[in-house]
Amino acid sequence: AIIAWIIVGSSMAVSGEVNFVLIGFVFQLISQLAECSRAVMGEVVLSGGGLKLDPLSYTLFVAPTCLAVLIGGNMATWDPAIP
Repeated sequence: AIIAWIIVGSSMAVSGEVNFVLIGFVFQLISQLAECSRAVMGEVVLSGGGLKLDPLSYTLFVAPTCLAVLIGGNMATWDPAIP
């Protein structure tokens, strides 16, 4: 029942948007894949997949990797015309 309300609210928010942009869809797809991979990796590492890290140590290892990926993406898509 809650999912139906979410779908109705989302469809009302995007009414009139009929232009499909493939690059936006690809970015969203890659983003979801990366987020799911991060969540699965965190679950494996925190539950005892060999390393047995606590949450703070896990964040210490994951945060620099995420920063590197974000900086790479930012450099690839940088446009100095955008303020």
